[in-house]
Amino acid sequence: MTVLADTSVWVDYLRRGPSGAAADLDRLLHAGEIVLCGPVVAELLAGAGPAHRGDLWQLFSSLPWAEFGRAQWRRVGEAAAALRERGESVALTDVEIAVAATDAGAALWSRDADFVRIAGVLDDLDRFVPAGGN
Repeated sequence: MTVLADTSVWVDYLRRGPSGAAADLDRLLHAGEIVLCGPVVAELLAGAGPAHRGDLWQLFSSLPWAEFGRAQWRRVGEAAAALRERGESVALTDVEIAVAATDAGAALWSRDADFVRIAGVLDDLDRFVPAGGN
């Protein structure tokens, strides 16, 4: 199983390490089952202190990425439009992350409730639930 971990999961892992709510991320990393996407990496780098950005970039550069092309950007726009038509507002970045997960064939791991709404318009969005249920 391939998993795309959202920013919230990475933040917990980077702060607490392999213990705590994101402990499964360590297991998935060692098993080679994690994929990244640009929006998650950008959010993490933006929130990191200058002394940590280089190390983070080195870690992220060694992992597989979900690539974005024209088809993915179209899906982002269509999904965001469908959400607006339903009267639901979510961050465009979250729609990008969800599309990245679906197009990479990865389950999405996030604690963000916006992804429940996004799943309403992206019916191929699989959610990852870790062993502890977080």
